Amino acid sequence: MLEIENKDRFGKVIADALAKIELTVTDAGMKKRWINAIAKAAVEIEENGVFMTYQEDDHSLIIWSQKSNNIYTANGVCQCRAFEQGSPCFHRAAARLVRLYLEAENAPTEVRMQGEEIPYLKNNGYTKVERIGAIRIN
Repeated sequence: MLEIENKDRFGKVIADALAKIELTVTDAGMKKRWINAIAKAAVEIEENGVFMTYQEDDHSLIIWSQKSNNIYTANGVCQCRAFEQGSPCFHRAAARLVRLYLEAENAPTEVRMQGEEIPYLKNNGYTKVERIGAIRIN
């Protein structure tokens, strides 16, 4: 059973994943498919995390799909039809989001001096808040 406890951190992981796609994928169609896969993965993790198990030893996510009644194991590869056709799938996107979230949760926190600014948290006035399901990303 997978449970995302820190929604803000998970939102940052989603935002970073979307930004990476925007910066690295040049084909417009493929970019749109990856963005859709990430969005669906975020919603599925939030709503159906009870049907997912993360295996830390091989960084894989085991997902039971209620729609197809199949079990998929994703960690860069997947057994679903979308992967077989060379398209992004939400299973792989979910596995990456969960891995990055868990890495961020387990990373040692840096101690900062009182009053010291944290550059990536500084409000520059250009931040647009968006939501994917109940997850806030900005």
